[in-house]
Amino acid sequence: MPKFLVFLFALVIYATSWGQEPVLPSDFRQHSLTQFNASLFNPTYAMDWNNPNSLSVWTRWQWQSIDGDPTSIFVNYTHRLNESSVASAGFLQHNTGIFLYSGANLTFAQTFELDDDIRLMAGLNTFAFQQTVADEQYVPEDELDPIALEDLEGFKVQFTPGLRLLVNRFSVGLAFENAVGFNVSGNDDSMESFQSVAGTLSNDFPVYLSEGLGNSYVRPVLYAKSVPNGDTQFGLNGLFSTSKFWVQGGYNSFYGVSGGLGLTVSNAFSIGGLMEFGTDSSLSEEDSTFEIIASYHFGKTKPKEKELLSEEVLPEAEVDEGLDRREEEIEQQRREQEQRELERRRQLQRKRDSIAEVQRIKEQLELQRKKDSIARLQNQKVEVRPNERYEEVESEDGLEPGFYLIANVYGTKKYFENFMKTLREKGLEPKSFYRSFNKYNYVYLERYNTMDEARKARDSKFFGKYADKTWIFRVKGN
Repeated sequence: MPKFLVFLFALVIYATSWGQEPVLPSDFRQHSLTQFNASLFNPTYAMDWNNPNSLSVWTRWQWQSIDGDPTSIFVNYTHRLNESSVASAGFLQHNTGIFLYSGANLTFAQTFELDDDIRLMAGLNTFAFQQTVADEQYVPEDELDPIALEDLEGFKVQFTPGLRLLVNRFSVGLAFENAVGFNVSGNDDSMESFQSVAGTLSNDFPVYLSEGLGNSYVRPVLYAKSVPNGDTQFGLNGLFSTSKFWVQGGYNSFYGVSGGLGLTVSNAFSIGGLMEFGTDSSLSEEDSTFEIIASYHFGKTKPKEKELLSEEVLPEAEVDEGLDRREEEIEQQRREQEQRELERRRQLQRKRDSIAEVQRIKEQLELQRKKDSIARLQNQKVEVRPNERYEEVESEDGLEPGFYLIANVYGTKKYFENFMKTLREKGLEPKSFYRSFNKYNYVYLERYNTMDEARKARDSKFFGKYADKTWIFRVKGN
């Protein structure tokens, strides 16, 4: 901690010189906000970058000494409403070099789950501020009429919507810094809209250093920003953040390069600083810009220790009452768990019953199909042709009704087995049945449902697969 204070002291000494103030762009100059108060850049950053619930302060001194009026100051409290929405309220004072804006800021952001690891965030910044002429030291000499400037003073309201698509850890953001606005008071009736648009690309890369440094990550941010009456700004920020400290650096095409660091104490209070050095030729004589940011996180850091401490100081009656409530909660949870388990078993049984019913219907349909098939086989009439070998029986044990194309009949087991082997060697798949009536083994090539099919197989020499003679044996049915 002392080293960090030395750094801040050196930072202040470095920025003590004073020069003529160049004409500044009218934007909030919030391009270096990569965590804490980042909702000023895009309202959707309130969801995750602001680290809710937290109170944060950001100040920026643009090319001037620390004892001058701060160019910008933003105080903001961010509160998580639920898992998908965040709201914040704050105070903003911003000096453009010509005008000083002082007023309030309200932010709301909502997350919409589109798919696994795909989320769309939408947010809105609302600014209500008083616009006054800045201190005369900021006004370039002999260029602006003070009386004309006073006519532009008044109370104004401005809206800044923002969108961000988050795919896993990669995000694409878009914000309109002055999309819509109107004057509540004052003589100025001209409010420019959609003059400042900021687009961002970023990705969080997890980094594991040690258990004590928590969820560490590296966050590069690439952005482009159009500014009214000024050149479009392009920039790159890089943030390395841990639960104990963070380091950041960046480049902006107008403001130059920057670098900063910060510390977090007790996982709750964070403070850091940043310096920015102009690299453009028009800024070569200007002093460095510096920022200071501080944030306090209201989340619980050591819940178990807090609970134990609470039990120690509670009166015995309150402890007993708390234990009774806890027992009731546990009992209620047990009953709810039993109810859920009972409902799950009922659903499972209904599913089993449904499957069994479907299987029973299928078996009935199959049985009916077989009966219908047997009935058709039994009702077929066969007219035997002259010199046609054909045999018919009413039934035969173990045989399905139909027409069997017989290749041979054997009474000797040896010859029967040799014949079956020969057919298999020819690539056929012969089958057989044994008739106890005459004690013969019948070798057949195929069974058919109709006499026409059997005759076609016989007459075609089993479709060219078996050249010897065959004949037809019919089983009518049981």
